[in-house]
Amino acid sequence: MSVFLGWMPDAAAQAVLGDMRDGLAAALPAGAPRHQWRLPAQWHCTLRYLGESLSPPRRDAVEASVAAVAAAHGRFTIALEQAQYWPGAKVLVALLSCPAPLRQLHADLEHALRTCGLPAEGRALRPHVTLAYLPTRDAPPQPAQGSASHPLNIDRIHLLQTAPRGYTSLQSWALAGPVQDA
Repeated sequence: MSVFLGWMPDAAAQAVLGDMRDGLAAALPAGAPRHQWRLPAQWHCTLRYLGESLSPPRRDAVEASVAAVAAAHGRFTIALEQAQYWPGAKVLVALLSCPAPLRQLHADLEHALRTCGLPAEGRALRPHVTLAYLPTRDAPPQPAQGSASHPLNIDRIHLLQTAPRGYTSLQSWALAGPVQDA
């Protein structure tokens, strides 16, 4: 079971993502591959993968470090930008903006986790929420895009673990610093 840091959408963000999902489902062309739609409780944005498990001492160190980072960062908004198929990964995602407060939070988390002995993460931050899994890499044409982006509140970091039907939040921390403008 994977362990990672992430953001879970609140009720308002779930409503916006749900509207996007419903519009996408209604617009699927005839003959499109079957989509395995993710449930709102499964929606999240991964901020940092931590591994398959954490030993108790490592988890204690991670929790203390993340608590310190969360205390130094204030809540902020990101934008729900568009839906996009990633055929190589066999997913349909909701792409999110990557404003300066998110990039700084990510960099500070990365630094804090490196001091806990975790190796550097080898991939760039690509903020997204997975809306559906596809059975093949043969994705339908990219969805038509609306013109409006929707702000989503980022106010908490979760330590998440995969579970049989979603994710379990093992711990969470409010972003308690001054509110940040995106």
